[in-house]
Amino acid sequence: MDRYRDFSLGEFVWDKSFRNWVLNPTREDDETWQNWLAAHPEKRETVERARQLVLSIRPANASLSNPEKRKAVERIVERLEARNADRSEERQLPWYTGRMVRIAAMLVLLAGFAWLFWLHHQEPKVIGYDQLVAGVKEEMRETVNTTGRPLMINLEDGSRITLDPGSKMSYPAHFNGGSQRQVFLSGKAFFDIAKDPSKPFFVYANELVTKVLGTSFTVRSFANEQEVSVAVKTGKVAVFSREDPEAADKQSSRELTGMVIEPNQQVVFVRKTVKITKSLVPEPEVVADAGTAPNFEFDEAPVSTVFSALQSAYGIDIIYDKNVMDECPITATLTEMSLYEKLDLICKAVDASYKSIDGRIVVEGKGCRNN
Repeated sequence: MDRYRDFSLGEFVWDKSFRNWVLNPTREDDETWQNWLAAHPEKRETVERARQLVLSIRPANASLSNPEKRKAVERIVERLEARNADRSEERQLPWYTGRMVRIAAMLVLLAGFAWLFWLHHQEPKVIGYDQLVAGVKEEMRETVNTTGRPLMINLEDGSRITLDPGSKMSYPAHFNGGSQRQVFLSGKAFFDIAKDPSKPFFVYANELVTKVLGTSFTVRSFANEQEVSVAVKTGKVAVFSREDPEAADKQSSRELTGMVIEPNQQVVFVRKTVKITKSLVPEPEVVADAGTAPNFEFDEAPVSTVFSALQSAYGIDIIYDKNVMDECPITATLTEMSLYEKLDLICKAVDASYKSIDGRIVVEGKGCRNN
């Protein structure tokens, strides 16, 4: 974080880590930046102005290409910094204590964004399923599910797709050559992908791209809905926006890069705010091997044993202070309960509480020593 001490307003606006903190904050990122600001109070004003700029120029606010948008914002930043420099020679107090200077800065911002609106006043054009399929060079097959029940599609690589009613998918008849397998979806489908690390599998669902090496997951992307989601059943998948400046690098990488999610985790893309968040699925399911039935019966078991059993069964990280809570014994039969019902009962027994944060379970409590 030391490099940020000499950052200008414009450098903050275009810094990747800073933008991630502003647009897709996580608890860890927020804690890091708040600690840094506490140690560098002289940068707080610049950081706040940069934060407001980043929020104002998110993709939903203007249908500009990245070069156009960057050039426009650079003009606004230059005007702000030039105005502040001129004012600094005429005053003794800090620039931000002058009411007229603050008003002038606001007028510069408003003028800049008025220019953006004048240049591209029409609504952003969303490139959806039809346009994406039309841009593919190879011949594609399309399956449309007009029935009232799920429809199975078998691909030549051994992958199986279950297409929901009202959904459609385009895919090549043969995955000839190339370094990847790709399909296009509008609607909802469950994917069970044959593993092939040398040829990643891509699902293009309007705004989102899902990249996998071999796993099972569900994608939901109806054109008339406000959210696009990807939920994992087994394995790992990487999800990123098609408009991500690093989308090309993430596609070509041999690794899973982007927002990586695991079993019982999901990514939700909100179209209105152009924001991607990671969380747990509403109803987590047991993901342990079918031949290994998890044991949810406990008799005076340490809470660490109980949490370890849940982690193994559901594939979800459970974070807690072992030193504080491990002496709490649990006696319970949890077999017929959902994951959240299990957690409710366990936390009630040890006087604790839990939250779902960034696709993990975080348990907080004082433990049994203080009871």
